[in-house]
Parts: sequence; C-alpha cells; structure tokens
Amino acid sequence: MPSVALYNLGCSKNIIDGERILHLVKSAGYERTGDPSRADIIIVNTCAFIREAKEEAIETILSAARAKGGRPARLIVSGCFSERFRTQAAAQFPEVDLWAGVNDWGALLGRLLGASPSPYARVLSGPRATQYLKIAEGCSHRCSFCVIPAIRGPYKSRAAGSILDEARWLEGRGVRELILVAQDSSFYGREIGTTLAALLELILTATSIPWIRLMYLHPRFVGHELLNLMAAEQRICPYFDIPFQHIAEPLLRSMKRLPLEKGIRELIDRIRSTVPGAALRSAFILGYPGENENHFRELLRFVEWARFDKLGVFPYSAEEGTEAVKLRPRPLNATARRRCETVMLAQREISREINEGRIGAELDVIIDRDAEETGFNFEARSRFDAPEVDGKVLIRNGSFKPGEIARIRIIGASDYDLFAEAEPREKGKCTAVG
Repeated sequence: MPSVALYNLGCSKNIIDGERILHLVKSAGYERTGDPSRADIIIVNTCAFIREAKEEAIETILSAARAKGGRPARLIVSGCFSERFRTQAAAQFPEVDLWAGVNDWGALLGRLLGASPSPYARVLSGPRATQYLKIAEGCSHRCSFCVIPAIRGPYKSRAAGSILDEARWLEGRGVRELILVAQDSSFYGREIGTTLAALLELILTATSIPWIRLMYLHPRFVGHELLNLMAAEQRICPYFDIPFQHIAEPLLRSMKRLPLEKGIRELIDRIRSTVPGAALRSAFILGYPGENENHFRELLRFVEWARFDKLGVFPYSAEEGTEAVKLRPRPLNATARRRCETVMLAQREISREINEGRIGAELDVIIDRDAEETGFNFEARSRFDAPEVDGKVLIRNGSFKPGEIARIRIIGASDYDLFAEAEPREKGKCTAVG
C-alpha cells in the first residue's frame, strides 16, 4: 500500500487542517508512515504567523525535500506559508510538486488524488480524549500587528449543523474534552445572525461531552450572554483565554484593539463576579512600536493587579503586509525580550501563589497520559488548564486510563504545576464524572 508522511506545524487550528488533509490522503488509499524517506507522498502543513514560524516552515520543507531525495515521491506544501508565499517559494523550492493554500487544499489535493475531502472527518492526533473543533475561518478585526486576515481572509462562521455533526463524530471516537477554536471564537455567528452562546447551547444538547473549553476570545465580544451561560453550565470549563495584547492606551489604539484600559479592567471584574473561580489566561506583546519604559511599567502594574492564572508574553514580530511594520520608533529586540522576562518573573510569583492556594482542594482532572516525571504515575489537567500551553497536574497514585475524568486532592504545588494524589474510590463506585 502506498504511504504518506505528514509534518504538521503551527497552532491548533492549523493542526485540524493537517488532520483533515491526512484523512483525505488516506481515503485515497494511502497509509500513514513515520518515515518520510520511504513515503510516496510527503506533506508539510505550514504556519507563517510570525518570523519564527516562517523559519520553521522553510527548515521543514528543506528536511522534507531531503527525505524525498531522487525518488518519484510527491512533496506537497500546504497551509499559511504556502498561502502567503507560494509564488515566491515555488522558484526557491523546485522539489515541491504542489503548493496548496488554506482555502484551496481540498480542491487541489482532491483533483490530484481523485478523492473528496470530508466536511469534518480527520485523522486525530494527540490524546484521543482531548480534541479541537474549529468553528470559524479567517478574521475581520484587522489588528495592526497581525497578518492572519491577509492569509486566511475575512471571518466566516461555520454552519451550526456542520459543527454539531463534527462534535457528534468526535464524541463517537471517545472525545471527553472538546476545545472550540477560531481566530476569534467569541465573534462566532455575528455575521450570520447567531452567537457563540447559542452555539454552545446546541452542542450541550446534541452531545454528552463532559468538558467543553473555549480558546481565543476577543475582549470586545465577551458579553453577558456568554458569561451567564458559562456560570450556569458545569460542562463548560470556567476558563477564559483572552489575549489583551497590552494595557497602555496609546498602544492599544495603535494596535486597533478595543476595549481600552477601563473596559479591560471592567471585563475582568465582570468575569470574576459572574463566574466565581474562573481561570483567566491572557497574552501580551512586548516591544510593539512606540512602547516606552512608562508603557511597559504600566503593563507590569496591570499584570500584578489582574493576577492572571495563566499568561504568555511575546516579543513583537514585524510582519510584512501589516500596518504596524511601518511604525517607528521600534524598541530593540533585546529590550523586548528583557521586558518579556521581567513580566514572566512577576507572573511566576503570581502563578505559584495561586497554585499554593489550591493545596488541600479536591479537583476533577482529565487524565492525559502516564507521567514521565519520577515519583508520579499520571499526568493530568484540571478544568483550569488547557493542553500544551498551561500547567499539569501530576498524580502519584491511583489506577486510571487516558481520557478518564477523576477526582483528586492537591498535595503540593510548583510555579506552574500541581501535585496530587487520587481520592480513594468508594467501593462499587468510579470517580469518573461526566
């Protein structure tokens, strides 16, 4: 049987595309192999959001070309890098047989292989019990630093029926944690007369998946309807992933990010008063053009006030095709990185204090895998932790299977991880919930 090898790069949204591409290729009669040097088709599904992603895409394409060698294998490059640079890149990488973008890969690959893509079926990767579901394509916000609208086009919500079909399909394959993603999940449905809250209610009715998590919310579109639903529905994780990007108003205006400082603070207060115990995750860009030491100190004070449960900070990346690339003055890269380190040092202390406050608490966790750390048996996450970006709960005893939702007790904490022991199971009872 002919074989296919896949390099899947980038964010969760891109990974879903790669899984759908792989399903299309397999439906054409190919089996997956982990050895690109023996594959009949090699696919590199790329990202191009920032400079580092472009560099990784180029390095991976070169690696795939070496694996192809002089064999009559086909090398296909898809995704954001292909969408953004395929005209220029085609001359630089003659080894590539097909360049497929983010919107035309189905037609191009289908024609090449004589197969049709499924609207939702994928070859699932990662822990089977935790999977992403993309609810929209593109973005219409036009933030001055972001190239995504130029790559993926304007925001386009998926039809609710298609989303529900995929959610049921995932549930039938053992998914216990469903993570909804888009460039801005909170904007879902606004151009077709519905809302994210309405979609969530449909998913809650159509499936019995015990954990539903939201990622990538815009502060402007987290409203009362969504907050009230999250407060009322235990199956929706009380987890808010809201990149604020900065707090200094001159920079927020330049970034074209609303609301400004007052609105951001009011939103944080509203989340915590409506959804008690909610976990807040945010992200900030340091070194954006025009950022001075006063702006940075203002951001640092805000982080200390907000006390985010989770936080990511990133040095500004000047991207061709964005408005911000022309702005000056631009802080030195070394300055941006130093500011990132300072913010994360402050956040580390906050994170440790929050984690230590959980010692003695009982939590439900989803078991991801056997633990690699010495002295622990299982690696898990709580409802306050998203996969890949947040901390872990390491359990030192018990008997569990991946995907099981279990009750544990927190016995210790580090800067970002929690340590736990399994609660004794009552005779005749299982601690799994959902």
